Amino acid sequence: MKMFKWLRGVAAVLTFAVAQPVLAETDYGFSNEQTKRTVDTFTYGIEQCATVDVVYRLDCLRQTYSQTVRVISKASVYWEAEVALTRVNRGLYSFVRANMDAEVGRARVNGGRIKAVTEESLPQARAQYMAAVDRAAEEMRSGSSVEARYFEPIAEAILASKELLQ
Repeated sequence: MKMFKWLRGVAAVLTFAVAQPVLAETDYGFSNEQTKRTVDTFTYGIEQCATVDVVYRLDCLRQTYSQTVRVISKASVYWEAEVALTRVNRGLYSFVRANMDAEVGRARVNGGRIKAVTEESLPQARAQYMAAVDRAAEEMRSGSSVEARYFEPIAEAILASKELLQ
């Protein structure tokens, strides 16, 4: 009887040890669908931003990041990517607010009204945006192997957005 209990205990431990790597891949709550939804939201916003004049693109990018953060925030396991995207969003918000061109009216894109920044501030905007995006992509890529797998498409999408300001 003791031998039976002991064998059952060993079997349970072995089952857990063998199943743990499989559970680690699926139990966290990451999903290809959530990642795709996040990338699609961001990509659609970037496509819309490409249609406006460059002085409006920073605020359009801010709006795109904001919409993407709302989508990604619905899945708590994506919080590290959410934090990285929120940092970029806040940097854009601060820059647009500090460098807004009051003489130029607002434009309408992607369901919102966006503000223009001054022409003189564009070189500084480019430099700050490039650095912020590089940092966010690096943060998303530096997590666990599971996080990196799901965050990589998001990191690639935000890195591709740098073309909008070049």
